[in-house]
Amino acid sequence: MSLDPSVKKVLELLKNIELSSLTVEQARKLMDMGIDRQIKEDVKSTSDFKITYNDISLSCRLYEPFTTTDALIIYYHGGGFMFGNIELFDHVCRKATNSSGCKVISVEYRLAPEHKFPAAVDDAYHSFRWIKDHAKNFDINPSKIAIAGDSAGANLATVTCLRCKDTSMDLPKLQVLFYPVVAPDVCSESVRQFGDGFFLTRASMKWFTQLYLSSPADFINPYMFPIFHQNPAGIPEAIIITAEHDPLRDQGEMYNLFLREAGIQSTCIQAKGMIHGFLNFSYLIPSAVSIADMVWCVVGKKLVV
Repeated sequence: MSLDPSVKKVLELLKNIELSSLTVEQARKLMDMGIDRQIKEDVKSTSDFKITYNDISLSCRLYEPFTTTDALIIYYHGGGFMFGNIELFDHVCRKATNSSGCKVISVEYRLAPEHKFPAAVDDAYHSFRWIKDHAKNFDINPSKIAIAGDSAGANLATVTCLRCKDTSMDLPKLQVLFYPVVAPDVCSESVRQFGDGFFLTRASMKWFTQLYLSSPADFINPYMFPIFHQNPAGIPEAIIITAEHDPLRDQGEMYNLFLREAGIQSTCIQAKGMIHGFLNFSYLIPSAVSIADMVWCVVGKKLVV
């Protein structure tokens, strides 16, 4: 299938941008320029708060839907583990709130290279545990929590599920993974086809990894690349959304098979005509809005059962 016409326009805007050619601060500043272009849906209310664990403080934002609900989606943003924040993904979380009918908490984890692996993993794991332990404070049913994210954030979502299983902690009810980073893929068909000219490039993938990882041993750590986990059986049902024209497409679809072979209910949806990051570019891509609506609606129905 060909690229969505609106995606073509986005790629035209981005055609001279190679993130790996910039400094970390330049890349962060460039991506944050999207904040001013967002189309933000109204929600009932938002409130900012802090999660503190082991003397580490994480900024969070709670989104309340207009409907009454005791279900929650915890969201971890994308950004190659080195950029992204609550404001950049504010419109994504507002859409998730309204389309799912659930409360949403967006968590701002620590970024590389200032904080290398496993800092972000620790933040995701401890923030999930903190929120679950304080569910009553948010009028949340702790058995109705989904954990979600896109790209690097999807990595943190599924890794949190694995770590909860490994430490015998309570698990989320559902994991929702938009174009997740799950394997050290450098040679799949999707990387060969879409590793250049489709926003996320081979060069930027390599750069993100170099900034995030502390040592070569991290490459085989299942909390970095969950495809290496020896026994994922028992983690929650997964909904995986890949993008047709994304170098990460094949690893996401491979992870779907990996989970299913372990006996985990997993559904993989390939978003036709889309590129990596389409969720965050949804204010420029009408079809991405429809995809997000569909996914979050399904998530909401699964949480309230």
